[in-house]
Amino acid sequence: MSDFFTKTDLSRKDAESIISETLNNCDDGELYLENSKSESIVLDDDKIKSSSYSSDLGYGLRAVTGEVVAYSHSNEISKKSLKQSANNLSSTLKSQKGIYNHEIPQSNEKFYKDVNPIEEKSLQSKLDLLKEVNNYTRAKGGMVQQVTASFAGEHKSIEIIRSGGEVLTAVSYTHLTLPTNREV
Repeated sequence: MSDFFTKTDLSRKDAESIISETLNNCDDGELYLENSKSESIVLDDDKIKSSSYSSDLGYGLRAVTGEVVAYSHSNEISKKSLKQSANNLSSTLKSQKGIYNHEIPQSNEKFYKDVNPIEEKSLQSKLDLLKEVNNYTRAKGGMVQQVTASFAGEHKSIEIIRSGGEVLTAVSYTHLTLPTNREV
């Protein structure tokens, strides 16, 4: 799980305060924080054909009053950025008045373990796995002319903070694929 407040001047207490103040006269809203990492490696004929890695971090702040929805987002998690987003939402909703609904049905089940396949395994271990798939496929007979094996993984940590300090967390979209193509 990601701790969104370790490398910033924004503390959890500051974020909760800004959110509660911004959403005070709204019907609904929240701060949605996301940390996403993805990686892909393609091994073709025992050579690395392509490799990529991506890491994204950011937030979205949403406020709803009546039929008006205001939204602001940034890839910079800081006190200044969140205050600017809060000001933008407040400006959009300044003529609206609502009553915040603090009740959210708690029906979510935890489907994912707090495991990040991208960061828990080294690049070398992933390459070794692809080479093992390559070698296994080639060992099936001399008819195999080409083997392509790929590794793709994605991991997202999500945290939602609602007015009043309610926090919901999730790890989602964690997956690993190892498709293999062989030409005979």
